[in-house]
Amino acid sequence: MAEEQTPPQSKSQSEIILSRRIFLAGCLGLPWLWICNVLYFRKKVFGPCVFFEYWPGRRDEYLSAQESQISHSDNGERNDVGGQERSGGGNGGERITRNEKMELEKWVKRSTTGALLVCSIFIAWIVVFQVNKDNFGNGWFVMDMTEEESSGW
Repeated sequence: MAEEQTPPQSKSQSEIILSRRIFLAGCLGLPWLWICNVLYFRKKVFGPCVFFEYWPGRRDEYLSAQESQISHSDNGERNDVGGQERSGGGNGGERITRNEKMELEKWVKRSTTGALLVCSIFIAWIVVFQVNKDNFGNGWFVMDMTEEESSGW
């Protein structure tokens, strides 16, 4: 039997698959993976962020340093032609199409939305519970007030 040879995936395609898998794993009950997904791909999707890549007021210095690094590593071979970004140098001539970038953005933005929603619900639950903890019964607590002396705390 002849085995089917699948062509090797480009780096951008493997990143899309990784982002999609992390998003789906977050949907299965691990929403902290959404935060990991956003942090891992934040620079590609959202660009440089204050406090992560540069300090406030120093954006121009950061951007000029990045441009000089790109020009030294790519030897000026970076351009945008026909809907494709061509990267020379260390990427092996990889092409990242706008469709691939939009696909990656789709999964990362879904992860961002999910992470913000889950964090908002979690914070709302903490506030509601702390404000109304006297109204909740003893079944809501791990230990009730009568067991305080036996715990040693």
